[in-house]
Amino acid sequence: MRLHFDMERERSRELFKEVTDDNIDGRCHFNFHSQIELYFVDEGQIDAFVNQQQRRLKKGQMAVAFSYDAHLFRSVGSSRSSILVIPPDLCGEFMSAVQQKQVQNPFICDEETVKRIKFFVDAIKTDHTNEVKLRGYLYVVLGIVLDNIFLKSAEFSVDTELSSKILFYLNQQFRNEITLESLSCTFGYSPSYLSRYFKDRFGIGLNQYVNILRLRNALLLMQEGKNTHTYCALESGFTSMRTFYRVFKQEFGCAPRDYISVTGSQL
Repeated sequence: MRLHFDMERERSRELFKEVTDDNIDGRCHFNFHSQIELYFVDEGQIDAFVNQQQRRLKKGQMAVAFSYDAHLFRSVGSSRSSILVIPPDLCGEFMSAVQQKQVQNPFICDEETVKRIKFFVDAIKTDHTNEVKLRGYLYVVLGIVLDNIFLKSAEFSVDTELSSKILFYLNQQFRNEITLESLSCTFGYSPSYLSRYFKDRFGIGLNQYVNILRLRNALLLMQEGKNTHTYCALESGFTSMRTFYRVFKQEFGCAPRDYISVTGSQL
């Protein structure tokens, strides 16, 4: 699983997004962020992946991704979708209620239920400037969602504040040496706990995630065409070209030069 921390989504306060098959993410990496994301299929079909769950959704169905759930949506042919993005500060009581929980079935396929949810989503669209009404509608939507998904207790305690702090720290420090011991000193938890917590919460090991951040930065630098691959790799935090090529091959199945020449796209 390739994970990408969606920094732009994390910073955004945008509640709605329309998506067509031309701009649905087809780059095979999973996004995660602190916002709740409700993904509606309005036309066509979508392959939806949330954590370890996968389902092909059709028109009138939807997927739910809670805070820091790894998720990916891919169009099957021509499609059109819409997304409601809910920042956690707009639904604090709900976030507290589902803390220590994980979604077991993140898909709602009953079309009548989805229509009910969409009714209130449309109400939010037309009257989202009134914050009291906005929060009321959001809680109605989330209440219906809770009635139609299954939650289970997380294996480890889920601290959304800790998760956010760790992710922002890694996004700022990935160019430097990062170890479980250094994280332990920074956040005050044992290295073994942080290792298990990170893997359970994000579905990926700490080292792999840091390497993904470094790969993404290296690719961005290489696509500028101003510096050598060696400079781009070392500038992104890799300690040797041997490590850089090995990690790149593991993630993409080819050498950096081949990846850029064929796809020209970013991680």
